[in-house]
Amino acid sequence: MILIKEAAAIIVGDKERRVLYDADILIEGARIKKIGRNLSQGMRLGTYEIIDGRHFFIYPGLVNTHHHFFQAFIRNNVWLDWSRLSVMEWIEAIYPFFAAMTPEAIFYSSLISMTDLVKHGCTTAFDHQYCYPAHAGKELVDRQMEAAQLMGMRFHAGRGANTLPAEDGSMLPEAMIEDTDTFINDLDRLVTAYHDDGRFSMRQIVAASASR
Repeated sequence: MILIKEAAAIIVGDKERRVLYDADILIEGARIKKIGRNLSQGMRLGTYEIIDGRHFFIYPGLVNTHHHFFQAFIRNNVWLDWSRLSVMEWIEAIYPFFAAMTPEAIFYSSLISMTDLVKHGCTTAFDHQYCYPAHAGKELVDRQMEAAQLMGMRFHAGRGANTLPAEDGSMLPEAMIEDTDTFINDLDRLVTAYHDDGRFSMRQIVAASASR
């Protein structure tokens, strides 16, 4: 167990939205067992780890409901001035870049994005990963799961797909187009390997097709 002791302020995520000052949090595994003052009274020393919370404000983790982690590597590039581009011009500029992505790039872009989110108080994130270049294989969400494990983030992975060919209107490079059976088969593999719908689940898989 972990006892965060005498936190400067704790925002309690209940219906009353209470704020407790100089209060404690007792954590057992993945569960917050109790919030209140002087929780160590009556507890046997050595049965829990103590964290000094006197300089911390504690609040429920933020939830990010939509992200594209693989796009982290196009941020702040001088060659891509998004403020001067329409959405379609921006897409046309970035997709050739993403067609060259590798499993390692997916891993590190996910790790960078998760680090940024955790730093600002986000503990749960959904990522729409539809970047599947033909040369990169199919274990890209697997690499994202590795990153989430390292960060301790609750991760909902959206296994996306683009099955619409260019002749039918897709703007994606041909190297990023999959067929429907490949998408469904890999989605089934990911659900079997990673999906956990339990109460304290840290990883879930979502079907998130992008174009068809």
